[in-house]
Amino acid sequence: MGFKKIFKIVISVLSVITLVAVAYVSPYFLFAPENIPNPAITSVDDVERYIDAQIDINLPPAMNVTVIKEGKTIFSKAYGVSNGITGAKANTNNIYHYYSATKSFTAVAIMQLVEKGKLELNTSITDYLPEFVPVDSSGDPIKVSIKNLLSHRSGLPNIQLDMFKWLHFSDQPYVGDLALVKSELQNFRTVDWAPGSDSEYRNINYILLGAIIDSVTDGSYEDYVRQHILKPLKMSSSDFVYRDDMLERAAIGAHPHYNFITPLIDYNGPEGGMVSLSEKRIDDMYWLKTLYTDFSASTSLMGTGNDLARFGQMLLNGGELDGVRLLSKTSVNSILYQGRYVEMIEKVKKKREEFALGNGTKTWFHNSIEMIGHGGSGLGYKMQYFVVPSKNMVVVVLTNGTGARATRTAKMLASQL
Repeated sequence: MGFKKIFKIVISVLSVITLVAVAYVSPYFLFAPENIPNPAITSVDDVERYIDAQIDINLPPAMNVTVIKEGKTIFSKAYGVSNGITGAKANTNNIYHYYSATKSFTAVAIMQLVEKGKLELNTSITDYLPEFVPVDSSGDPIKVSIKNLLSHRSGLPNIQLDMFKWLHFSDQPYVGDLALVKSELQNFRTVDWAPGSDSEYRNINYILLGAIIDSVTDGSYEDYVRQHILKPLKMSSSDFVYRDDMLERAAIGAHPHYNFITPLIDYNGPEGGMVSLSEKRIDDMYWLKTLYTDFSASTSLMGTGNDLARFGQMLLNGGELDGVRLLSKTSVNSILYQGRYVEMIEKVKKKREEFALGNGTKTWFHNSIEMIGHGGSGLGYKMQYFVVPSKNMVVVVLTNGTGARATRTAKMLASQL
């Protein structure tokens, strides 16, 4: 058989595979519910109408908004339905997943341990995790520091698709960051660039930070955060698991069938795909079972809008809340303002980039207002919190819908209140 004939056969096979793949995936984009366009916003009433419009199309089913200004709560309101199976109305005590906003808590924990002399930012992570040795493209060991992890400058590879596998139900065994590093991350040790020379948002950095906290404290990462952050901040409705008192207030995660994440879960997630992760499908919406990730420090906190606002207020206050100091002002400034490339900030101001990465935070600009915080998005939930120094304000938006406009809504609120 000649080369040309073989080439034609290969091209034909690839064409068929491509057509099948396109036919399979395209409905999840073509029939995805259309989100409403960004409206002109000139008042808080406009923002509320925008929120109501989102709720009306079930993207998301529920939203919780909390705003603190000059130390006082000026806006606290819930919208929509927290449970599409029972029809329960949302309220401000509902529990939502914070997802990646957990990274800000991890950054606080790291800086606390630096202040206590248990960690050094410029030290190689292998000094704390001998079971994890980063290597360059030649396979030679290379130094990645804690500082590199904090600011997403490690160069360690992206694990995004694999994360869909690392889920478990509430009745299944907990895994944790350190165990995950030992069992799953050994194939993710080759850096994509020289550590410190570039940055890109990657969850692996914070899974490793959680494992490091596991390794230098007497208990687990989760217990450290509970005792040294949640408890002193009186965040009594936040945790890494649904306690009984939290489960009865849970806003159930909702995921539209026609969404690009659906085929990813079906193909690369737990056995059974979206059906196995769902309590019930109503029309084109999956209402999810109680789920946890196998890792904690990048993704796993959950709680109320009021609780998360207290955390934001502590950062805004320079590390103190209600007379209790968690962190020095110097360390808080590191979290809020350092770790950012100056040129990236300029790109964000000019709308050439969406945000600039920092140490456990990101920075946005909207109507020339600097907003620092973190969002969280994933299966069933999307959220955003902002600290707005120029307005002495904290904004929290929590939702129970994949693909909700949490960040956009939070920006609108921050600019109008």
